[in-house]
Amino acid sequence: MTATLRWASACLAAATLVLLTGCASPGLNRKAGEFDLGPLASRLTDPAGGLHLKAAGPLYERASDTNGLNFWAVRPLTSGGGENADRSAGEVLWPLAYAWDFQNSHSVRVLTSFYTDYDTTNPDSRWQWWCFPFWFQGRTAGGTNYAACFPLGGTVRDFLFQDEAFFVLWPLYIHSVLNGEHSYHVLYPIFCREHNERNDRFRVWPLYGWNIRQGDYDKRFCLWPLCSWARYDRPGASGYGYLLFPLYGHIKRENQESWMVLPPFFKYGTSAHETMGYAPWPIIQWQTGPMEKFYVWPLWGYKAYGHIHGGFYLWPLGWWRHFERPGEHLHRYTFAPFWMSESEWGPGRQVQTVMSERAREPLPPLKMAEANAATTNCAYRYWHFWPLCEYIRQNDQSRFRLLKLWPKRYGSMVEREFTPLWTLYQHQRAGQNSSDELLWGLLRRSNRGEEQSRFSLFPLVEWGHDDKNQSGGWHLLKGLVGYEREGTNTYLRLLWFLKLGL
Repeated sequence: MTATLRWASACLAAATLVLLTGCASPGLNRKAGEFDLGPLASRLTDPAGGLHLKAAGPLYERASDTNGLNFWAVRPLTSGGGENADRSAGEVLWPLAYAWDFQNSHSVRVLTSFYTDYDTTNPDSRWQWWCFPFWFQGRTAGGTNYAACFPLGGTVRDFLFQDEAFFVLWPLYIHSVLNGEHSYHVLYPIFCREHNERNDRFRVWPLYGWNIRQGDYDKRFCLWPLCSWARYDRPGASGYGYLLFPLYGHIKRENQESWMVLPPFFKYGTSAHETMGYAPWPIIQWQTGPMEKFYVWPLWGYKAYGHIHGGFYLWPLGWWRHFERPGEHLHRYTFAPFWMSESEWGPGRQVQTVMSERAREPLPPLKMAEANAATTNCAYRYWHFWPLCEYIRQNDQSRFRLLKLWPKRYGSMVEREFTPLWTLYQHQRAGQNSSDELLWGLLRRSNRGEEQSRFSLFPLVEWGHDDKNQSGGWHLLKGLVGYEREGTNTYLRLLWFLKLGL
């Protein structure tokens, strides 16, 4: 029995070697250097001209395209890529570790540890290393070094909207600096003191405190949040306000006035340009003026401000957004996590009626269709239906894939390291060129316009034609038996290696 198994294994290995050796020979309608061994290995050009080298199904890939984008991956362990010499990134077991380069800066993240060198060409450049939340260290652009060990003590710079913060046994003592203004905290947030030319702050929370900004406001509280009041000194917006929580509140300024009952649930405010109200918050909210808003939360809501408008339905599941600028219209729709779509249009998408310049009359139907076609330009479209499929198109290039297991839009890390693992089927198109791939190359089909086409079901059968070069043919078992045509010559292929003229 053992001898029989050894003999069968040897025969299988020999047959595999012969098959793979034969498969490595040039196939039908392929460029020099290309080959196709189905899911085992391949080196092929996609419809857009990008070159892909793959092995072991989706586990290994190296690719580059005509725009300078390149990437490599050993899935699901590590991957990396770059758009050009100024931008590149890589990851190991994402999201555990990630690194990226942009121009002269270099950044690395491992778990909650972050390191950034803002100029790798300068040995004295700004850098920082934060092992959040315990260790903070770095050097500022001015060459000042800092370090801190939370919660014991030290100095942190450019953190949590502060230029600088020095602390000892946080929250026992904190000294922070923002825009040259110093504030001091003891047992944060209980005691706070700040006094300079612009600000005067004092707090013994929750008993009593004030916040005075010269020429702007004077805000105070007593037994927070029960009682608070303010005086406003800004020219054109001076006035007063007070709040007796949770009963009543009133703000009266030169440019606005508002009332609150059982705050924050009921509120009404008005100004020269807008009105707003809650009845009660957060269920019913409305606003008119530069910002238009109406919510019946969580069922439905709408908000518009300038060139941006959108809303929600069945919050937090459904959302939509529209961005409209001269020459650009961007539309997004989401019903999380199942559906998401996005499209970007050129100018003229909103045109409803096209008028002739001379007669100011509607154009004839044919001219109307031509005008609408000329002003409708969808330059980009994306949608996905989780967890089944996704589609993306940009200009004349598009891609459709099954499956779609990541519930959000693909980021570059997920795209490189994980997406091909669950992509069972993919269709790509670029202009007149297209390709299909099923089960990582078990079945492949490609068209290059109407002149070239190829189909393969590895390792059983493949056929194709190239009218431009007057070639074509078919193979069984990657060349065990086959027929090939090159110009006016025809050949019979036998046993992978033999090529007999007919």
